[in-house]
Amino acid sequence: MHQAQPSPALATPHNPPAGQRHRVLLIVAALAMLQVIWPLTMDLYLPAFPAIRTEFGVPESAVQLTLTAAFIGMGFGQLASGPVSDAVGRARPLAAMIVVYCVATTSCALAPSMEWLIASRAFQGMGSAACAVIALAIVRDLYTGEKLLVFLARLAIASGVFVVISPALGAQLLELVGWRGLFWVLLAYGLVLLCVAGVILLRNETNTPERRLQRKGVRLRDDYRGLAADRQFRSVALAGGLLFSAMMSFMAGSAFLLQEVFGLSPTGYALLFGAQGALMVIGSQMGAFLARRASPVLVVRVGAIALTAAATLLLLSVGLAPQLGVWGLMGPIMGFTTSFGLLTPALQATALEHHGLRAGTAASVMGASNMTGAAVIAPLTGAFGLASPVPTAVVMLMCAAGAAVLLLTGVPNRSATKAC
Repeated sequence: MHQAQPSPALATPHNPPAGQRHRVLLIVAALAMLQVIWPLTMDLYLPAFPAIRTEFGVPESAVQLTLTAAFIGMGFGQLASGPVSDAVGRARPLAAMIVVYCVATTSCALAPSMEWLIASRAFQGMGSAACAVIALAIVRDLYTGEKLLVFLARLAIASGVFVVISPALGAQLLELVGWRGLFWVLLAYGLVLLCVAGVILLRNETNTPERRLQRKGVRLRDDYRGLAADRQFRSVALAGGLLFSAMMSFMAGSAFLLQEVFGLSPTGYALLFGAQGALMVIGSQMGAFLARRASPVLVVRVGAIALTAAATLLLLSVGLAPQLGVWGLMGPIMGFTTSFGLLTPALQATALEHHGLRAGTAASVMGASNMTGAAVIAPLTGAFGLASPVPTAVVMLMCAAGAAVLLLTGVPNRSATKAC
């Protein structure tokens, strides 16, 4: 299957005619808005975990299930929205799922019980999933090669900024409006996203009728078969799921570890957590720099080794030198986060490069791998207890080492797979 040519209806952003530049800027703005909803949804309410536990009178593991439920919902939502966007276009499925997000967020704010909140978070995750998947698919509609990785790294700035400010913002809002008020804030953003980003993408559909015509007669089974036959895609998707799980295993327990084990205030926790977002942004730009001067494959290899080294240092630090206190935990975590930021755009670009006409399906499989892994692995740290950071460190090292093996053996120096 040959690579589709850019549609004359919408020029690619790296070389648009003058009359199309404003449309390109609008699409970039819409993509940035889509990226922001994920860190807002996941990180804004993290400082509220102790408050939620106190109000409902449940253990820590029950509060962590709100994250697990969101991951499960995102997995199902991604598997649905990606293939549909390949078949009918990107904008309409996106708008429908944002509506689901808004309804579920309202349900979270009104939740009368822990069980209700967990179920509502699953649907909230399902609704937000379309944003991540369809944003990736839109970028792949417009870019290939090195430019794909560089643009994904630039787009990571938007999500990274909100990873930085979301916990701090959540901590401040928590004092003013309580944990339920945080969900009303998310609802307001969802409505803005529906009105602004939805309209922009409806008027600037990147999966054009010409592109969809090339898929005529292609069944979903054919798409999954093509993805499964690509060893590089398999390795990247599985490794990405493991690495995302490692990151989420720390995030899921970070509020309890940093506030209750190490005694940080909600504001102190938010500042340390937010610093991780800044490091992700720095890492993603380092990855783009390396990709322009070497190759995305080098970025993948360097990132895989660096993540494993950081996870090893974390386990040694918290296991053998507990006297280091909070910095014995956060020092290696900062190295891990920077490496995670460096590697993530390279993984996305490597996975999507050869699957242009099924970019939505490919992105959905990658996202579902991330969410499934996180839903399974992140609660392990809570199950083993959060009185010590050692269980978190063990889980992170196991995930990072497994991902490194997959990437170092499954991503060749030069891919022989033909773009489609």
